Amino acid sequence: MDVHDAIRAFTRKLGAIKDESGDHIYFYLSFEGSDYIVGKLSHSWTSNLNDTQINMLAHKLYLKKREFEQFVSCKLTAPDMINLWQQRRQNL
Repeated sequence: MDVHDAIRAFTRKLGAIKDESGDHIYFYLSFEGSDYIVGKLSHSWTSNLNDTQINMLAHKLYLKKREFEQFVSCKLTAPDMINLWQQRRQNL
């Protein structure tokens, strides 16, 4: 998975706001009147993401690695991903 594919999934598919102003790139999702950090990338991440990086991105969305890969590849829709995120966040 390419880092740019993940960025596009966060911004275009999910509608998250990208913030590159700090040491990392953060993605903020506005949901039901609150803002949530749903992604965090290092500025040094380029080209293909390794398994550890994919797992880190998936963890912020409360997804399994495979589910995150499906989200990025458009096999898991944004509404389905948000439903999983919301359910799993509440079960903690």
